[in-house]
Amino acid sequence: MDKRFEIRRASVDDAAQVARVHVEATCAAYKNLYMPEHLASLSPETFTRRWADRERSHLALGNPYGVFLALDFSGAAIGFADVGPANAAGQQAKAEEARLFAIYLYPTYIGKGIGRKLLQTCVEYARQHGFCSLLADVLSLNSTARTFYERTGARALSESEHSRSVGGTELNVITYRWDSLPS
Repeated sequence: MDKRFEIRRASVDDAAQVARVHVEATCAAYKNLYMPEHLASLSPETFTRRWADRERSHLALGNPYGVFLALDFSGAAIGFADVGPANAAGQQAKAEEARLFAIYLYPTYIGKGIGRKLLQTCVEYARQHGFCSLLADVLSLNSTARTFYERTGARALSESEHSRSVGGTELNVITYRWDSLPS
């Protein structure tokens, strides 16, 4: 365990912590991409309900989904990651592929090794559940995430680029693939 932070499996009881990170990190990461009205409409309360939804949330569904929480030395949530089967995401994927659905950090924690540790935790989890490769979707304009994925060995699948509408903004999304799970 790193003395500055720890990573642990999250549960439905952590929904509010995951939601707070999710909203704040989304607002910071996408402030120049999404409409300000959309970002202002995001609320930790709404996200908490989504993350606690016992029928759809990866926190509640459990295996083969895994949500991992990064905590600082005081026990406060500073980031999270969500991984599971890629073919359950409504997109074409091979049965042996996992998908990194989300990886979010409070902005002040970016570049401190926490994202890499969250990714490593997701990779280990995916490997334990029989997955051989990992996919992640990212906004084409999200250079921070794209650089992170490329530094960890992922490659952009240019043929996967497609448009997605979020909060009144139409943006391109591209899929990244780690052909073999990174170590």
